[in-house]
Amino acid sequence: MTNVWQIAAGEPRRYYDDIFVKHDVMFMGPGRHGCYGDNKAKYGQLRNGLRRFVEDVHEGDVVLLRLGQVAKAIGLVVGGYEWLEMFDDVFGWDLQHTRRVVWQKHLKDDLDRVQPKEGFFPAKQGATFSAVHNSTIHERIKPLLARCHPRSLRPLPEEPSTPLEPAALGRELFARGVANDAVEKTLAAIERQRRLWRWYDEQPREMGRPTEHEVVAHMALPLLLALGWSEQLLAVEWKRIDLAGFCETPTDEKTCVLACEAKGMGHGLQNVFDQAEDNVRRCRLTRCEKVLLTNGASFYLYERKGNQWSREPAGYLNVNRIRRSHLRPTNTNAVDTIVALTPAGVMRRLSKRP
Repeated sequence: MTNVWQIAAGEPRRYYDDIFVKHDVMFMGPGRHGCYGDNKAKYGQLRNGLRRFVEDVHEGDVVLLRLGQVAKAIGLVVGGYEWLEMFDDVFGWDLQHTRRVVWQKHLKDDLDRVQPKEGFFPAKQGATFSAVHNSTIHERIKPLLARCHPRSLRPLPEEPSTPLEPAALGRELFARGVANDAVEKTLAAIERQRRLWRWYDEQPREMGRPTEHEVVAHMALPLLLALGWSEQLLAVEWKRIDLAGFCETPTDEKTCVLACEAKGMGHGLQNVFDQAEDNVRRCRLTRCEKVLLTNGASFYLYERKGNQWSREPAGYLNVNRIRRSHLRPTNTNAVDTIVALTPAGVMRRLSKRP
């Protein structure tokens, strides 16, 4: 009997299934501790299926690519396990544990037809990666297995840019017009964030830290203050907005230009943009054209164009790996994002309004 596995590819608004299918790959995390074989003890407490991903999968096994409850692609495993540095930051996740899979794009429509409308998988699917034991699923995909064929692997994606060292980041920010004092404060704030985040990451998950309030107090607020915002123009828990930025006093609905929503460590950001957009609409923040989402280490910047908010991030910053380019989100530059979050960056966008 052919082994059948399922793997999840992110979460709503942070799906990366296109990387899987386009580049004949599947990956999972966390991968920050290095190759699995050299660091089994560090990965041993995980319950996301990583051990099985590394040790139990064999060439020729079948994999179902899952988005939520629905299987979106079917593929054949090729070769063995690898740990690839290029996947160290995909929407903020470190996903370096890798296997190659020949995804059968020609079977997409057939896969859609053989599964129920709601999909193959329960709403509360557990592990990121697991074996599929459901006999109904096996029976439904059985006609597709004979039509799964090996072929040459598609090339892996182009690697993201090398993370910037602090000195290089400082030079780039200064060249973009950020004042020396703000550059030095920003570099210091980022280093404190990194140190604190490493400490949070080493603590037991049941500790429940950082909460979203800690993310605002220890991560988002210090970064914005370092970038040149004054305390008078930053409000915490203002009208149910986690952190609001204003262009001038008095600080009210007419002067709010930035809305920040935060989540604690381990919480997804899939519904946070909708929450932020609702807050901007509810409070009638007519001059607010930037929304910032963060979980402390990752910052996603969204911008409004006219009356519509772009559904794709205009900027992205991972304080642990500051890059000019990323695998996901695409077309984002961390240096541009930092500059866009300065008071001058926000005001510059306001000045371009018709």
